[in-house]
Amino acid sequence: MRPFSFFPTRFIATAITVSILVLSTPCEAATLTSDSCSVTFQLNMTKMAQEQLFNPDSDYLWIIMDQGVDPLRLVPGPGYNYSCTLYTELDSGITYHYKFRINDTLWETVNRSITAKPGMVYVNAWWNNEALNYTRFTVNMQYAVESGIFLPGSDSVCIVGTMNDMMGSPAMQRVDTTLVYSYIYSLGPGSIHQYKYRINADSAGLELLNKPARIFRVPDTLISLPSDFNNYNPAKCLMTFRCNMGYYVKAHHFDPASEFLDIAGNFNGWGDQDVLFDRAGDTVYTLDKYIDTTWFHTGPLLFKFRINGDWATSELSGKPERSYVFHDTINGNPDLFTCYYNNLDPHTLTPPWAYDVSIQGILIHKEIINGMYTYENINGIPEGNSIYQWYRSDDAIGTNLTPIDTAWRITYTIDTLDIGKWLVFEVTPKAAYGDSATGATVRVFSASSIGGVGIDELSLITRVYPNPATDYIVVEARKNIDRVEIFHPSGKIMMIIERPGTRTMRIPVNSFSSGLYFLRVTAAGGATGVTRFVR
Repeated sequence: MRPFSFFPTRFIATAITVSILVLSTPCEAATLTSDSCSVTFQLNMTKMAQEQLFNPDSDYLWIIMDQGVDPLRLVPGPGYNYSCTLYTELDSGITYHYKFRINDTLWETVNRSITAKPGMVYVNAWWNNEALNYTRFTVNMQYAVESGIFLPGSDSVCIVGTMNDMMGSPAMQRVDTTLVYSYIYSLGPGSIHQYKYRINADSAGLELLNKPARIFRVPDTLISLPSDFNNYNPAKCLMTFRCNMGYYVKAHHFDPASEFLDIAGNFNGWGDQDVLFDRAGDTVYTLDKYIDTTWFHTGPLLFKFRINGDWATSELSGKPERSYVFHDTINGNPDLFTCYYNNLDPHTLTPPWAYDVSIQGILIHKEIINGMYTYENINGIPEGNSIYQWYRSDDAIGTNLTPIDTAWRITYTIDTLDIGKWLVFEVTPKAAYGDSATGATVRVFSASSIGGVGIDELSLITRVYPNPATDYIVVEARKNIDRVEIFHPSGKIMMIIERPGTRTMRIPVNSFSSGLYFLRVTAAGGATGVTRFVR
């Protein structure tokens, strides 16, 4: 028997921090630049709420920092998650010490610190670093009993893996009178663990000899991981999924160090923590899953791959699910599904696209503004003569959208006719050569209407967050809000709220479909502000 060393040396995965991205419109005193140091904190209070040490209906949460940073109150979100964002208060390279506090009296006992750096940093934490997270490992020993390698009356089974430094867990507990054995760990959310089961405290009883270890990523929830010893169960058959993420990694759409890939389908309840891993270091992510053989006759497997377990980042948006006919492998024909994420195969000519489209410059008369975007081509074909067009509109949703004559360059000088209007930059990306040389046209609206004075007109809206949103958005304004309107890009009015009379509003958007929306706020006296958010 070889020594216990089943963990591969070329495994690419790290502990993953799951954060809610809280992006907001810069406020008057906090304009972000490339050198700005900002940080978004998210604090999970689920455990404290369940232990009745925190009342979400009456208690408040604060973050208290040193170095003269003012205390900041956290905003409640879904699932007992509280968040806040610090803009530009931090100096790059400086380490700040901080703690969370409930109301004015109850402090954390742990010591926390963060070193500021340019850009936005995301910090995800539990109160006192005590996570409410339990992983139940279960192993079915029925077929080990039938093969004579396990005797329930005298033998024991344990887990040997990274969660216990390969030292082995205590003996797993038998579930009632079944041959299923169970053991529970509380493991850090986002951590990656590899493990095998072992009969007795003997390396000779180790399962999956000369085969890779089991591997999983700990979710931010309760989870049960059922297995069969040695993966032997006549009622199950191996199904292997392989998804090539090479292009997404190369194009910086997927970061292996901080993001993960999972699969959601009809065989796992459309999202049951089945994560794929890059075991060989070749950006091909793989999942070996044992599926009940009843699927031979039930119908095809339907599924999609997702980034970070989120349907908002799933592949094939608006298209049918992938399909695979699960079959018996008795004739040596394995169940194997292989694809490129989103079907972006670099060996097939694919139109280019433009993203991160924006307008840069001061939005006043006679100023020169620039259209900004990132060109991308999966086949590596350089950009050719992309097409540009500027428009003016009566508002930020495209009312009376009119092309501006001769405005066909990436730069534009603001004209007298533009004062009081919104400008729109449009780009149609074109590759220098190839059969699929022209990509989809993309437009972006200016952040506000055009002013006629020497400084930008201040927007009524100071912040909208979280953006992207899931269940709600919080709107902050400089004046008391008299009316709020939310529009679909098609111009359809999605919601109107009259006379709330406050400068801060929390608006539910969980009933909206995923996509871009426009928000228009009107204050008493007629001042207006328009911005956008993503649901």
